[in-house]
Amino acid sequence: MFRTTIKSQVAAAHQERSPEFVLWQAVIAQAITDAKYDGLRKHYLDCKRLAITWFSNCSKDFKEVCQYADIDPDYAYKKTQTAIQKGPFQFTPQQDKILQDRRTPAQIKYEKKGFKLKF
Repeated sequence: MFRTTIKSQVAAAHQERSPEFVLWQAVIAQAITDAKYDGLRKHYLDCKRLAITWFSNCSKDFKEVCQYADIDPDYAYKKTQTAIQKGPFQFTPQQDKILQDRRTPAQIKYEKKGFKLKF
């Protein structure tokens, strides 16, 4: 009986949210996930850099997305600035090194095998 009541309350709360609202919350969640990336794949590091830039600029686009997701843009900006300065939104030295390397993953792969690609 108790579980049924909880399930019906959760279902009712979910139905009140529009698909657009859920979409905009997912956009912010994906940006946070991208900014917190701690791996070494260059493509994902580029996404991390773009997400951090999006958070740190506090642009009109950022504010609109926050409003669509029912999040206070100023509060979100302050929280992301704290994460950029102190927390998980920072680049490690190894990530910085990978981002500064202009070679493509294919070039790196072939150089490890002993080949040199020259353009």
